[in-house]
Amino acid sequence: MITVLLAFGLAAGDHLAAESFDPQPAVKAPLASQSLLLHVIDVPGAGFVAVGERGHVLRSPDGKNWSQAEQVPVRSTLTRATVRDGQLWAVGHDSTILQSLDAGRNWVLKHFESEASEPLFDILFTSPNEGIAIGAYGRYMVTRDGGQSWEVERIADRIVDEDIDWAAVARAQGGYDTLPDDFEFAGGTDPLDMVDRGCYEFQECHLNAVLELASGRLIIAAERGYGFRSDDNGETWTAFRFPYSGSMFGLAELESCVVSYGLRGHVQRSCDGGESWSDLDAPGQQTLLGDARVGNEIIMVGSGASRVYLDHSGRLQREEDRLGSDYAAVAGAADGLILVGEDGVRHEPR
Repeated sequence: MITVLLAFGLAAGDHLAAESFDPQPAVKAPLASQSLLLHVIDVPGAGFVAVGERGHVLRSPDGKNWSQAEQVPVRSTLTRATVRDGQLWAVGHDSTILQSLDAGRNWVLKHFESEASEPLFDILFTSPNEGIAIGAYGRYMVTRDGGQSWEVERIADRIVDEDIDWAAVARAQGGYDTLPDDFEFAGGTDPLDMVDRGCYEFQECHLNAVLELASGRLIIAAERGYGFRSDDNGETWTAFRFPYSGSMFGLAELESCVVSYGLRGHVQRSCDGGESWSDLDAPGQQTLLGDARVGNEIIMVGSGASRVYLDHSGRLQREEDRLGSDYAAVAGAADGLILVGEDGVRHEPR
């Protein structure tokens, strides 16, 4: 599990240095399919694409037979991939952003900053021209020209509202656990003084995942229990707290509800667009890192070969093998599941 977390750069409080070199093309590796892979996606009409360490990009028509992409211009670890309107995008360490127009065979470098030491963890296009990329220490990047250029900002620059009860946070952290619920701070006392501020009250928290809901609202899952939501395509954001104060690594939508998942197997659900959240009773404590929609369920995977199945009613079922491989992501295939993680890629028939 540590290997997967370090590749993401998600370990709590870490300050990993990104690989400091000029962009160099990834090399063909005979065992690339057995190396650390961090994400896999289904590319409509073209099979599957997986990304991981050393700039490895793998392609498969069926999820069983894999080959490396013909050209990848970096050796930086790649953490996430996505597809929209036939274009593939991948992000990773060194603030890398890659684009492919041929189903992942060849990739073009759209952004690279080895000196920033800030990996990117997710990318989302809300239209052919407008997209955002998010990552470590509150990094928030925006494009308005289809990814040809990117503006570098911080999530803090766009936060206009806080839906956070800081006094409640102080109580939860044990600072004022004896205060009544209706207690009012007086005499200029700031409840923030009683709070473990972690990543400077969310200002520099790692931003781990972003999701566009069917309603058009955007949700970001971050570390230390922080989250963000936007109703104007990411122009402004409201900060909020999840019920669990640990890091959330992924987001998924199932019918009218959105789910967040992460550290110690916590799964949280909101059925009002992210306004309020409940911490579901998830058996086990294995950290969850990736998900896929398969039929009428969401499958979440993580450390200890764990798999958590969530249906539309909020019912959870877990399978795990503490001695098994750590999974980072999953995709559904017609005849089974495609699992990627520390041991590469695996096709598991149903």
